[in-house]
Amino acid sequence: MAQSRSSSISCSRRTCSPGGVTTSRTDVIVVGAGASGLSVAAVLARRGRHAIVLERDDSVGTTWVRRYDRLCLHTTRRFSGLPFHPLPRSHPRYVPKDLYARYLADYVRQAGLDVRLDSRVERVQRSASGWRLTTAGGELETRAVVIATGRHSIPQLPDWPGADDYAGRLLHSSDYATGAEFAGKQTLVVGIGNSGAEIAVDLVEQGAASVSIAVRSRPPITSREIGGIPVQLLGIALHPLPASLVDRLGKVMRRHATGDLRRFGLGREEWGPFVERRPPVIDVGFIRELKAGAIKVLPAVVSLTPRGVVTADGNERPFDLVVAATGFTTGLERLLDAPEALDERGYPRPDHATAGLFFAGYSETPRGQLFEANRSSRNLAATIDDYLGRTA
Repeated sequence: MAQSRSSSISCSRRTCSPGGVTTSRTDVIVVGAGASGLSVAAVLARRGRHAIVLERDDSVGTTWVRRYDRLCLHTTRRFSGLPFHPLPRSHPRYVPKDLYARYLADYVRQAGLDVRLDSRVERVQRSASGWRLTTAGGELETRAVVIATGRHSIPQLPDWPGADDYAGRLLHSSDYATGAEFAGKQTLVVGIGNSGAEIAVDLVEQGAASVSIAVRSRPPITSREIGGIPVQLLGIALHPLPASLVDRLGKVMRRHATGDLRRFGLGREEWGPFVERRPPVIDVGFIRELKAGAIKVLPAVVSLTPRGVVTADGNERPFDLVVAATGFTTGLERLLDAPEALDERGYPRPDHATAGLFFAGYSETPRGQLFEANRSSRNLAATIDDYLGRTA
């Protein structure tokens, strides 16, 4: 991700420190000081277990700071806080990303966590005492390791034929900050996840001459609130019901709230959030701009040309900017020497039984990633505590 957009959100010397790791041993190391890693460390601390948290960046919350300027949480303040220290009630219902980054830095101080900054972990390997972590500052030995580097670790840019010859700007969504510099330009967003849909809206609002979005498959798109009720709250309330039933109910509710979007170029929904355990696209202006004709839907991109792109219908279209909102990979295959713990996509296997190895923050859910970080950290910390007790 682009380093130029990070801002200085640092922790106090009491709770955060720069790298300087040397060879030492400890009971628990958490890799990654995002919401999931901090949540697990905080719950472990309440259980009397000290965890060292290793963070590759020079401040906590940098990942949020680097995101595009327009971003606010798609989940509510009430259900986006971490264990024991909720988001302040003075914050808006949908917290802006920079404010959330400051909350994470404050959380480290409030929870008294031991976060080591500028401590990029290069490799995690088994050792005689459990696990050995290699960093630029040395090695750490630990009995248990929690991998919490997240699902958005490495930007995934498609290997499009002709990309090297494209004369315009080609960006991954992680490098996109604002559409202001693309006012008056012909722009294309590839991918209609949450980032892609919102970046398309931002380009419209910032005065792009045209905005198109290339869609391979249609996700469910839902309003952030339905009848004044946050859709996240509905997801939490309906979660105990059978997933297929909730998806059928959700499809009816979305159709009622947004109308039939097929006449605007979007096909049928191809999956349901609860059956697939994936969050839907949260609408923060996309449907409005789509219906107004400000965003045009195109088929999937198959290649780039010097002037623009070729789409799946065989047409070439000129663009000054192509933003690839094409997702991320976890990077766990490079980081972790435990292939049996990962599936074919490089995600942790839910049923892996590798001793002393734990994961936090890799599941997707319609209830919200931050809600799950809070909720799942309590069970995970209990499991780690039990493991350390049994293997002492």
